Amino acid sequence: MTECTMQGKNRDKYRDNHAEKGENQMEKMTGKETVKNMEHLVKLLHKEWERSGRTKAEVSIDITDKKEVGAKLTAEIQERQKQLEMTGMDFKDCMALSRENFVLLRLARKVKKAGDKAGRREDAVSFDVEMDKEEYKLFSTLIKVQEA
Repeated sequence: MTECTMQGKNRDKYRDNHAEKGENQMEKMTGKETVKNMEHLVKLLHKEWERSGRTKAEVSIDITDKKEVGAKLTAEIQERQKQLEMTGMDFKDCMALSRENFVLLRLARKVKKAGDKAGRREDAVSFDVEMDKEEYKLFSTLIKVQEA
């Protein structure tokens, strides 16, 4: 078995040359490219945040409370969106609020879907919504939950 390695000065020269190129590429990155890269990363985060995690809790909602719960979630989403659109928020706070908004959107879709499905049954008095850890945490802070 033959092993090819660079020896001494050639290795150091190769390493220095490639290190300079890497530094030059970083220096050449324009503000537009940086913004474009950040927008791409945020878009990837949004895709990730749209996915629900493992079911950790199941909440039963009375069919008569469906509109009230939906309205509360909608109002909370709108309020957080207004906060996001405010100028002067630092990046970390903006990303945390954006994440919470995506969790709320996910939760609102689940509640609407389960509520609509239950509404089609004539004998339905309540409907169950499966929630992951984040969804349940936000839901329980917004709406009073009675533990079974």
